[in-house]
Parts: sequence; structure tokens; C-alpha cells
Amino acid sequence: MAEGLAAFKKRAYVLMEVEPGHEVAVIPKIQKMPNVSQADFVHGEYDVVCVLEGNYGDIDKAIIEIRKLPHVRKTVTLTAFDTHLE
Repeated sequence: MAEGLAAFKKRAYVLMEVEPGHEVAVIPKIQKMPNVSQADFVHGEYDVVCVLEGNYGDIDKAIIEIRKLPHVRKTVTLTAFDTHLE
């Protein structure tokens, strides 16, 4: 059953803390990555937010690649629920 679940398309949001002044260099690299549908420079506790779409394996690979980027200090990943709230 785990294999079947892993095949479904999922969405995740990755919040990133980037070294000050390097946001402009990090965002284009993220935007070119597979499975990244959106990447934005934001104000607040985090500096960059991106949306990942794909199966769990695709999302996992993308997160690992994001974490390897120079100047990315910290990431927090939020995985979207499949269940709709009523």
C-alpha cells in the first residue's frame, strides 16, 4: 500500500531561511529545479517560500537539493493534506 500512496501527486511548501543578501541568487536556482511550481521572496521569519508538486519521492529529492544550495541556512517543509476540511 505504501508504494501506491507514494505514486499520488502531492504538494509541499518549503520555507527557507537564506543568508542576508543572497535571496536574489537562490531564487533562480530553485525556480529551475524539477517539481518547483513557484518560488517567492517573502518578508517575515523566512526569506523564500517555494511550492513543490509531485509524488513523495520527487518532493523528497527536491527538498534535498534545496538544502544543498549555498546560502540556504534552514528549511521547514509543510506537506499538504489530502483530506478536505468540511
